Amino acid sequence: MPNPCLTNEAQLLYAKALHDLAAPLGALTLCIDDIKQALPESAELIETSIETLSQRIRYWRLMVTGGEQSPTYSEAIEIIKATAKTKMVEATFINSQNYQGVYIRLLLVLSLVSLESLPRGGEITIDADKGIVSASGQKCYISQEFQSAAQQEVDNPSSRHALGVFTYNLAKACGVLVAIEWEPTKLVLTLKKSEI
Repeated sequence: MPNPCLTNEAQLLYAKALHDLAAPLGALTLCIDDIKQALPESAELIETSIETLSQRIRYWRLMVTGGEQSPTYSEAIEIIKATAKTKMVEATFINSQNYQGVYIRLLLVLSLVSLESLPRGGEITIDADKGIVSASGQKCYISQEFQSAAQQEVDNPSSRHALGVFTYNLAKACGVLVAIEWEPTKLVLTLKKSEI
């Protein structure tokens, strides 16, 4: 099944936009040594920023584009680990069976939300068999907009609801609902069988 959240045309548009964003980053990466010499006091910040943005684009490519059998769980593990590293988050994977497609896209979006919920670093755990993604750290945050949009259809969604709407539609395609448990230092996102 292709991405249930996007039409084929929208998927192509996302793929093109992400490619167009990645191209200048590739050029910057090729010139990073020259940039470091020209701006030595900012070299580390520049390099980290380029790497973070590159990882984010790769993450979105995997999450949004691709065919019926992609991404695979091993592709997801690779990009989650790389993104976690840029955010000072340790990622652990439990019960890693050979999943692929829409279910992996859903795990990717839940993992992204978990990574983003930890502004000071921490750890996330992804249990694909149980459908649980958890995060813990010194500080943990999740937006109200994501919470509401991930659990039910939202009238007049804004850009702040986008990731929640995407999550809700992926979950619906998988026949599950997203349960959210949140505390100031912990977040647990659990996929539960839908009654509908």
